[in-house]
Amino acid sequence: MPLLALLCASSAQALTDRDHLLKWCTQGSSVAVGRCLGYLLAAEDALSRDSIEGVRACLPATIGLPEQHRLVIDWLQANPQAQAHSALGLVARAWAERYPCAQ
Repeated sequence: MPLLALLCASSAQALTDRDHLLKWCTQGSSVAVGRCLGYLLAAEDALSRDSIEGVRACLPATIGLPEQHRLVIDWLQANPQAQAHSALGLVARAWAERYPCAQ
């Protein structure tokens, strides 16, 4: 298959989904942990500027990456029905539940 066709085919799919995110964030391998933490840092950066899928979360400056990680894992495990959103949207929902923005 030509490279252009591969690039076009992969760009039509979501970057990641709930199952991949949960796997990355709960596996013990250093590669999986790195993917998870990188994803969480990207989500934190995106939420600092705008909402994700209409959801805003206001993380306090004092929250560390380990707590962010734990919140996401706990939320994903407690909400197995949450499948319809992107992984980025699920991270936003997990954090917004604990750290909603002031109205």
